This record gives sequence, C-alpha cells and structure tokens, in this order.
Amino acid sequence: MSTKVDLTEINDRLERNLEEMFQNNRFQDMLNVMASGHQYSFNNVLMIASQKPDATMVRGFKQWQALGRYVNKGEKSLNILVPSFKKVEVQKINEQTGEVLRDKNGDPQSEVQQSVTGFRMGKVFDVSQTDGKEIPNVRDFIQQELTSTESLTDLYDRFIQQVNASSQPVHIREEAHENQTYGGYYNRENDEIVINTAVSKSSEQKFRVLIHEYAHSQLHHKESDIKDLPRGHKEAQAECAAYIVSQYYGFDTDLSSTGYIATWAQDLPLAKQAIKEVQDVSRATIEHVNSLQNEKIQEFYQSIHPEQAKESVETKLNLSLAEQPTLQLLDAKNGLVVFATVEQNERDAHFALRTNTNRMVSLNELNDRYAVLNILENKGQLVQEYQKAEDVLEVTKLGDGKYAVTLEGGDSTQRTFHKKAEGQRFIEKAGLAQSLNTDRFLSQSVHKDAPHLQQINAQHLNERLGRLLKQPKLELTAKDGIAIGWQLVKNPQLQSKEELHQHLNQLNPNHSHTTELKEAVASFDKNRQMQEKENELER
Repeated sequence: MSTKVDLTEINDRLERNLEEMFQNNRFQDMLNVMASGHQYSFNNVLMIASQKPDATMVRGFKQWQALGRYVNKGEKSLNILVPSFKKVEVQKINEQTGEVLRDKNGDPQSEVQQSVTGFRMGKVFDVSQTDGKEIPNVRDFIQQELTSTESLTDLYDRFIQQVNASSQPVHIREEAHENQTYGGYYNRENDEIVINTAVSKSSEQKFRVLIHEYAHSQLHHKESDIKDLPRGHKEAQAECAAYIVSQYYGFDTDLSSTGYIATWAQDLPLAKQAIKEVQDVSRATIEHVNSLQNEKIQEFYQSIHPEQAKESVETKLNLSLAEQPTLQLLDAKNGLVVFATVEQNERDAHFALRTNTNRMVSLNELNDRYAVLNILENKGQLVQEYQKAEDVLEVTKLGDGKYAVTLEGGDSTQRTFHKKAEGQRFIEKAGLAQSLNTDRFLSQSVHKDAPHLQQINAQHLNERLGRLLKQPKLELTAKDGIAIGWQLVKNPQLQSKEELHQHLNQLNPNHSHTTELKEAVASFDKNRQMQEKENELER
C-alpha cells in the first residue's frame, strides 16, 4: 500500500532530513548509503539514511518474496519516494518564441508526453529485515577480491593505464617527492594527477589518493562551473567522493573535512548541489573501476539465475542468444551508445555480451541498465532501418518544475534538467553518439548490405549535427561529420559552432586529430557559406 503525497510536503521533509543530518553529525550515514552500491536517487538516499543508516539493499514486500526472502515479523517498513507517471497530450510549443506550433491548416499541433503526476510514499524493507534464500552481492564479491594485494595493485595499474590511453584530458603519473607530506595532487592547469610515491607507498594508500585526486579532476577541471568555489568546498567534495568509493571497496577511511562540511548546513541548496555532484562522480568512478574487473564480475553475475536472465532477454527481443546476434545498446544515464556481440562462455555455457569497448555486459545488466536500440545483425541479416535514440527517449516534466529524460515506457534515466531545452540537447547528443557508434560498427562489417546502411547513417549524422550546431541542410562527408561528431560527444559543453571554433583553437596544433578536425571544420564553414549565399539568392 502506498500513499500519495504533495510536492510541498516532500520538499519540506527532505530539507528537514538533510538539516537533521548536519545537526546530529549523521552526514556520514548518508555517504554510507551512497556507498552501498545501490542506485538510489539523491532524495531517496536522504530518506533511507534518516530511517536506517545501515541499509544496503531495499526492496518491496512482494519483491523480496519473488527473490525467495521474507520480511521478518514485526519489522517496520522504510518510506521511499516513488514517482507516478501518466501519458498526457499537450500542445507543441516553439522553444524560441513560446508560441503554439500549428499545422498547415492552422490547427494547434500536439504530442503525447510522459508526465510525472506526483509521488507516492512507497514501503520497502532492507535485506537485514528479511530472511530466506541467500542473495549474492557483487559488492561483497569485489571487496573479497581486493583483499589480495596483488589484485589491488593490478587494478590500480590498469586504472592508470586505461585513463591515460583514453580520450579523457586528465593524465596520471607517479613521482617521488621526498620531504613532502602530501600523498598526491591534481594540477588543474595541465589536467595532471601526480601520485607521490614517497608518501603513498602501499597499494591501498596509492589507490585512495588516486580516487581523491581523480574526483578533483572530474569535479573541478578548467571547464567546470564550480572550479572557483572555496578550496575547502572542493576538498570536502573530493574527500566525500573518495570516502564513498573507499567504503564501496571495503577500505577503512575517515572524513577529515567535517569542519567545512558543517558549513554546508548554513546553505542547504548549496549542500544539496554539492552532495549530488559527489554522488554522480563517485558512482561514475565505481562504474569505471568495476569495468576493469568485468571478467571477474561477469563470472559472479553468471552464477545468479543465468537461465532466468537468458529467457527474459530472449523473450523480450524475440531472438535466440545461441545465434550470437550483435545488439546496439543505449546507456540512457549518460547518453552513450555501444554495440555488443553475444558470446557464450566455453567453460559454463553461460551467455554475456562483449561491447566494442571490450567490456563484458551480463544479461542482468542488460535488463537493468541498458536499452536495446537495435538488433544490428542476426542470423547473417543486417538491420535495414535502425531505430533512432530519439524514438525511445523523451523529455518529461516533473512536478517540481524540472525535467527528466525518460525511456519509452516511463523508466527514468536519472538525468534531470532545469529547462526542457537542456533535456532535449541530452537526447540530441545521445542521437549523435548513436550515429558515431553505427559508423564504427559498419566500418568493421563486410556484409553486402553495409553500404546501404552507411548511406542512411550518413544522412542521420548530418541531420543530428545540423540540429546541434543550428545549421540546417548540412551536407558534410562522413569523414568530416564523424570528426566533428566525436569532438561534440567528448566535449558536451560545446553547444554552438562558435564554441567549436574556440575549442579548436585551444587544441595542440601538431596533433594528427587536430589536423583532421581543422579540415572537418573548414568543410563545415564552407557548407555554411554556400547555404548563406543560396538563401541570399532566394531572398
């Protein structure tokens, strides 16, 4: 049974919860809930931490029954917020003028949107309040793995190698700074993290320093809106993020910035924003580190009802995993798109998906985290027309005046925005990522129908770039479009052709990628000039 509540009551209750956390020195309880590994929303973290700070996994009464566990007699339920969705028909509005859009007959145009109509107070229970069938926990599994110094050292080394080899601007290196007390530092000017091996000597010490400085690099880089906030604020954020990640992996750690954290109690809106940013960065870091342990995690997931997960995926997609199809996946939380081929483990015959980034995705993750955009290839057949990301993502208005990007069917991507246009830009960037991913897939395909799909994808790429850069009827070659597209995906702050030019001027002129991008931008400028001349002639 759930009870509907109004937004004023919700916001008042959440503010009281946060205020009480600060007043009663229970701020760390909230971080511990974030470190449990569950993808709670920020508001529900507050709710859970205020009721049961040692909670690690919550489910509803019937959900626990389905998992073979039963709520112990006399246990008191925990309240969490559950959104209510409803499809409503609304008039289309011109974002620039605010006027109603009309069809050729002058009648108002309309569209169906998924709207949050309110929130219910859902009743859930923590796993510690239940008894029954043992449920394996991936966090416990990882913690056990990392008790080995060899495993932790290997993970630390591979994290550095992966970051340095990736497209991220940040670079990590080790260096011995004798007679210094710091374990490491982040240099914002050159986006470099240095681990001081004269102080940070053990694998655990180096790992903890690394995640602290890595949090700085993600939160307080040169392009960050919060880079100029007080040093104490930034240190508190980095330390909170490092605390969450350390707790997740089972390392003993303390908060030493409690003095500055206490000042957040004087400005609750600032505190909410700071903690949300910490939550986002710590989650992304944990996902990043876990991606380096995919083979081990995959074995763990395959031990959890592999046949049930297989049947669920096959029924949903109407295919046989034994045919080893290639799927295009949308990670709706960050808007990234990958393609993955189904593989069968020779040892235990269980199925998983290997992405083009060499990440192993379990069938459980496929159900929980990813949306399947397209079955790119199956039984030797290549998809003829692919479903676009824009077809399954939509901007939904929330009750508090914000907007969320939701998947078809109402599943939230956990991304919220202050303006509808910001949510729409997120969808446009996801669409652009799909064009780039599709090109990458087709460039590796020898299928006879690949050229047909490449033509379609090139058209979609121009349309998507045209919308993002406000240049309609764009006609770039696939090579030039891809060069510009990757820059926009890797640098989401670029939202206009002027900002793209400024970004180009800041790049290393001697780098081969810079040369390719310059040629692509020159083609873009030429295309724009030709269109302007055509428009002038028409006028």
